[in-house]
Parts: sequence; structure tokens; C-alpha cells
Amino acid sequence: MKGLFVRWEVDLMDIPWGLMELGEEVELYPAFVQMQVPRKEEEAVLSNYLKENNYSFVITHNFSQTVSNACMENKVKYVSWVFDSPQIHLYSQAAFNDCNYIFVFDKNQYERMKSRGLSHLFYLPLAANVSKISMLPISEEDEKTYSADITFVGSLYEKNHYNEEAGFFSREIKESIDSIILKKAMHWEKGREFFGSLTEAEAEGLLTYVKPFKEYEVELSYFMELYYIARKVTEIERICVLNGLAIQHQVDLYTNSESYALENVRIHGKIEYEKAPKIYHYSKINLNMTMRSIETGVPQRVYDIMAAGGFVLSNFQEEMEELFVPDKEIVFFHTMEELIEKVHYYLKHEDIRKQIAINGYKRVKKDYSYPIALKKILEIIK
Repeated sequence: MKGLFVRWEVDLMDIPWGLMELGEEVELYPAFVQMQVPRKEEEAVLSNYLKENNYSFVITHNFSQTVSNACMENKVKYVSWVFDSPQIHLYSQAAFNDCNYIFVFDKNQYERMKSRGLSHLFYLPLAANVSKISMLPISEEDEKTYSADITFVGSLYEKNHYNEEAGFFSREIKESIDSIILKKAMHWEKGREFFGSLTEAEAEGLLTYVKPFKEYEVELSYFMELYYIARKVTEIERICVLNGLAIQHQVDLYTNSESYALENVRIHGKIEYEKAPKIYHYSKINLNMTMRSIETGVPQRVYDIMAAGGFVLSNFQEEMEELFVPDKEIVFFHTMEELIEKVHYYLKHEDIRKQIAINGYKRVKKDYSYPIALKKILEIIK
């Protein structure tokens, strides 16, 4: 099968790398496609390109309405492997195109999309480019630069709609939203659902401040919880966890976020995605604090840390204990108190920590590499 890989503004090349490892023929589309906003002019150019060339399938990271519509016009199978949860474009009309083969990594998102009637919808965990990460050159200077006790790589999400707009809320609406935020934040216990607290009446009250995108068919209460609550809770959790650990330990943060709310945390700038594995490799403990819009799935960060031979200490996510062996390949925390206890323990027990990191690396290499996942995709679309 001959495939075409279409890139967007984030130039991720792991999919074509994995296809080439499988010995599959894949070509790169010679232009970038804007994924966030569908553009008719880009759709027309891509459609003409597909008419002039013969491909068995087109494939992208995340779902693109532009690519889907161009493939639909040319009767070419379109594969999208979605690593955002949720991705708003899956609520568009283009998501119903018969050419689509959509793969999502979060089981709850899969069930939401399935209930909408999407055809050719599949659940598939994410993966790591183990081959590329394993070949990353590491120097003595890297060891000096990136060695750390506790590290987090990611955004604080301080730029969120709640922070920007809550000052305009009525007193009743703000009290309702604040109550939900306080109940949800810092709780990662098994069985606790994140969504479903906002009533329809409260969601309709928020229509005064924001109108859902007309081109997307999203349940109103779910949309409002995504829009106002998910990122705010993520911000609170990341700041509280980093500040809490920094009371007794050295904590390093790599981010492009504003860090005014942090104390005693060593702040670094944003790290390039290609260099992040060096941080994961040389950090004794790599924190994963999952974006709250991801309900049950395992985010990309976890696979990348493991592929670099790093130790992962993560908030509990339901699918983590399905995909990995707890305390053997990955370690969870359910509360802040448990997180603090486990940080103390694993910083003191280097041999156990390193063995868990080795086990995690072996598991990702064996079961969650790009060639393994892409092989499953190709078998399905064939």
C-alpha cells in the first residue's frame, strides 16, 4: 500500500518513520495543512494533488476536515490517529465522511464518538518512536544540563477561558463553576468521573458569555465543562503539585507558561519536542499530570518518557492500569498525600526506581512503538 502523510503546523514525523520501519511506501505531502481551521483553498489544492497521484490511503496526526473532504472527493481512505482528547473536529460534519478511519486513544472519547454514529471508528492507544529516541545522541554535557530529581515538562494552562472571562459571570454562575472546580481539583481516585457535574440550566446560563461553535455538534453541558472547567482544574493541579513538592525537593519545570504562581520551582524555558527525551532520561522522577479533558486514556508524555528510559510517576488514569503493570512499569498517585509519600520513597530507593524505568522502556518497545501500532492500522484499512 502506498500512503501519503500530510503534515500540519506541528511538524511531527513519527508516523512516516514508523511506516518506513514496516517497509511500507509513504510519501510526504509537499505542503503543510492548517488543522485547526478548515480551509477550502487548501482542500482544493490537496484534492488536485490526490487526483494527479495514486495513493491507497492518506494519514495524519489528529483529524483534519480539510484532508477528510479532499479524500472523500477522490475516494481515498483517510486515516487519522487522534492524540488530543477531545478533538473538536470530530464533532464536525466531515467526521461522518465514509472515507474516514478514525483512531482515538481515550476509551471514553471512543464511546462518545461511537454514540454519534461515526463509522470506521477505532480505539488505539498512543505510541512512542522508540527507534528515534534510542538513537538520540547523549553527551556528558547533557547529563550536567538535564540531571534532576523531579521534573515536569508541559504547560501550566494559565491562559484559559475561566481566567479570562469569570470576572463577567453572574454571582450564581460563578459560585456554581467554582464549586465544581473545587470538588474536582486534586482528586484522581479511581471511579471519579470528571464530566457531568454541570446542569443543563447552568450550561444554558453560560450561553450569555460564550456561544458554542455552530459548525460543531457538541452536547452543551459537556462543551461548557471543557471550555471553562477542564483547563482551569488542570492549571490548579499543576501549580499545586509543583509548589507542594518544591517545599522539600528540587523541582524543575520546562514550560512556556508564565510562572508567577510558582515558588521554589526551578523554571526553564520551553524545550523542543526532539530534545525532551534527554530530560526524561536524566530525571530521577518524571511527573505526568494529565490534562483533565483526557478522561481515561494515557497521554503521549507517558510513552515518550518510557521510551527514553525514564521513570514515570503519574496521576491515576483508568487505562494506565490496563496498559501497564502498576508499580512494575509505572507508578500512580491518587492524592497529593500519596504523591508526596511516593516521591520520598523512590528518591531514596534508586535501584527499585531504575528497575521500574527499565521495565517501562521494555514494555513500550514491545507493545507501544509506532511500527506495532501502525501495523494494526494497516491491517484494519486493508
